[in-house]
Amino acid sequence: MKTPVLLMDRTRILQNYQDIEKALPDFKIAYAVKSNNHPEIVNILKRSGSLFEVASLYEIENLLSMGIEPENIIYSNPVKPPDDIKSAAEKKVCVMSFDSVTELEKILPYKDNVKLLFRIEVPNEGSLWPLSGKFGCPSKLWDKIYSYMQKHSIKLSGITYHVGSQCENLPNFKSALLETKKAYQLAKSYGLDPYILNIGGGFPVYLGREIPPIKQIAEIILETIEDLKKDGVVFTEFYAEPGRFISGSAGTLLSKVIGIAERENNKWVFLDTGVFSGMMETVDGITYPLLSTGSGKSENVMLCGPTCDSMDKMFKAMIPNPKVGDNIYFSGAGAYTTVYASDFNGFSRPDITFLDSVDEQLPQEADLENHSEIAS
Repeated sequence: MKTPVLLMDRTRILQNYQDIEKALPDFKIAYAVKSNNHPEIVNILKRSGSLFEVASLYEIENLLSMGIEPENIIYSNPVKPPDDIKSAAEKKVCVMSFDSVTELEKILPYKDNVKLLFRIEVPNEGSLWPLSGKFGCPSKLWDKIYSYMQKHSIKLSGITYHVGSQCENLPNFKSALLETKKAYQLAKSYGLDPYILNIGGGFPVYLGREIPPIKQIAEIILETIEDLKKDGVVFTEFYAEPGRFISGSAGTLLSKVIGIAERENNKWVFLDTGVFSGMMETVDGITYPLLSTGSGKSENVMLCGPTCDSMDKMFKAMIPNPKVGDNIYFSGAGAYTTVYASDFNGFSRPDITFLDSVDEQLPQEADLENHSEIAS
């Protein structure tokens, strides 16, 4: 098989969607398209009744061209170009997020045609890819937001947040809701009436470390929502925006060893994929469980990509005695890999192949758990 290639498991995509739908029965599930926008994934989820979360007009137009109804699209990027807001509203994509007065000023002409979700800042501790700071309005600015909405008669349809991508810290899912309670109560004091709760994404997949299962995460979310009702915090519509949870564990990236070099105090293993061709998230600390077709004693090596750029290095790992031609499989790589990939330096981005079961394509004699150790 030509490498690099991302092997996507159709059955796993559907199962992941059904798992989160079952865990959060009162929620509408909106797949975060940015995690992996392949049409095959969109079609699988469309047939399953999924909604879709987007960040750009380009994504909106792609979904509409595939027959997705505009009311099933959530425009969650809190900072949007003015022309894109206009186009989205004209296309009847009405659910939009915002987190600043500047954004409200851009949306003002379309205020009667949109459902606005206020994105608040919540703790992102324990998330491998934090999103706070760049996104989410801090609590000290909520009065300014609500005052502007009150003055210009802008309706607040709901509140949204994001606990951070690949959130492995269970308490974050509760603390975000407790912060939502404050935002809700303050909104009420300004005469605003939010009724939608959008808890965003962040649901983790197995990447070689212990993670809370979706059932446990859902229990904490549902229990906290019930507790909030006792304090008068009542929402009637609920959304969740999983991306990695649905596509991440359904994908295995197959790469090949193209070179090995001895460096001071370390061995470097060069692969035909790297930071610029799918492994972008490794630059900020995300690692993947590995499976290798190599044999012999495991060695501590630095994995790197093929380009002539010193940034193109991934992470250290223990793999069996590497040699040119060995296959290396990155498990859990179905999300935020091919969508980040480029043809930088003339090296190809991974192709995508869909299978009914990726497991059937993996070396049967190899044990994934025995080759998943990430070197410190």
